[in-house]
Amino acid sequence: MRSSILSPLLTVLTAAALTLGLAPAAQAADTGSWTLPRLTVSDGTIRDVDGRTVLLRGVNVNQLNDYADNGVGLPTVAPLERNDFARMAALGFNVVRLNVAWSALEPTPGAFDLAYVDRIRTAVQDAKDHGLYTLLDMHQDAWGKSVGTPPGEQCPPLTEPGIGWDGAPEWATLSDGWTTCTVGGVREVSPAVARAFQAFYDDERGVQSHLVATWAKLAAEFRDEPAVMGYDLLNEPNPGLREPIAAADQIGRFYQRAIEAIRAAESGGFPHLVVFEPSAVWSGFGLDALPPRRYLADPLIVFSPHLYSQSITVSSDFPTMEEGFRIAAQAAATYDAPLWTGEWGWWGEPADRAEDAARFVDEMNRYRIGGAWWSWAQACGDPHVVRDGNTEKEQNNLNRIDCPSGEPLGLVEPVAEVLSHAYPRAVPGELTELTGTGFTGVGTGLVEAWYPGTDRPAVHTVNLSDVEFDKVDGGWRMTAQAAGEYSVAPSR
Repeated sequence: MRSSILSPLLTVLTAAALTLGLAPAAQAADTGSWTLPRLTVSDGTIRDVDGRTVLLRGVNVNQLNDYADNGVGLPTVAPLERNDFARMAALGFNVVRLNVAWSALEPTPGAFDLAYVDRIRTAVQDAKDHGLYTLLDMHQDAWGKSVGTPPGEQCPPLTEPGIGWDGAPEWATLSDGWTTCTVGGVREVSPAVARAFQAFYDDERGVQSHLVATWAKLAAEFRDEPAVMGYDLLNEPNPGLREPIAAADQIGRFYQRAIEAIRAAESGGFPHLVVFEPSAVWSGFGLDALPPRRYLADPLIVFSPHLYSQSITVSSDFPTMEEGFRIAAQAAATYDAPLWTGEWGWWGEPADRAEDAARFVDEMNRYRIGGAWWSWAQACGDPHVVRDGNTEKEQNNLNRIDCPSGEPLGLVEPVAEVLSHAYPRAVPGELTELTGTGFTGVGTGLVEAWYPGTDRPAVHTVNLSDVEFDKVDGGWRMTAQAAGEYSVAPSR
């Protein structure tokens, strides 16, 4: 997501708590150094089935997405290779938000492209082999590939041509001839996009039912895979043609249908986390009306707004980054759900981006949550690039890519250094405090933490035994046994 959204300021809805519970235990995945037990939710916290608090920090990967090419003749995604996951692991990441495309999964009505599923499965396995969970994210931006303005079409006054993006297949794009032109070049502010989304919410021609069925098929493929963190039901859904409260309600009704279908499809396996988002308005304004809790009664939900305050939000003054975290935490609390931000990031000069990222990490630590940076690599023909007219400018989300050649140029080091910060990946019981230099908690069991760098970390521990540091690519894996109130801090 790299677009401002023009819409009225909205009010966050409040709601009462839902009942949460622990899922039954399962074997840890075989990942070499790191353990990947399957995940659950308890007491508003993401945990593994051993009851440990788990922090999931990583990156978005859009290299399996199905973007419109918009006629520029350049690749829309960078190749996704096994070594990408090795490089992510060397930065200490433990999760990938893997963007997948409805248009690729269901290219024709009722189809289910198993070849594309195999590509997803390969990515999940490669991530797992390197100690990373995968969140399967049904990604869309501005509805789909076929909402671009045809060449030569004249746009109405005060509008300009739009481009094609990603998400829904063309056969599911019911825009009824509404113009594809945009207001101010903002992809979400397009009559065709809003009309297509409203048709989806109203299930015209069974369009929503198709995506619900596709979710069920995809969940069935991974129903017994512990390294799949869970399912992000729909990236940044557009509000359609309804006012804020009604828009949030219709998004919630879709979420309820999708969750029910996923749970039925997981029969014979186990339930995974379900990640849900407010509408795209949140990314543009830092707050939004929330889907009513009655649609989100599942015990394994995770609230996942994209925290772009002071990055791409319309106002650079409100909410501030810190206020954005507070608003998001309050919203998550209305569901008794964990907070996890599926996207965050900056795109200015590397030094400025690193400074902003460091502030953001401090806030993640303060709230003891995780998230995924946007993004690992952006190709020269990506619609974000086409929209901004940068097809011959170097792309540098986290990995630099020369354009238009597509040659990889390596990491943006100042940002990568911030993102590879030390943190506890899993700790027994409750994580009570987390800073950039250490952490405290209370519980009994295995502690696993990541430390970057070549030198063995020097730490002072309290109520930890069997403390070990094992060298891994890019840094160190700390393990220890905790008993009671424990802490880790730098040695004085």
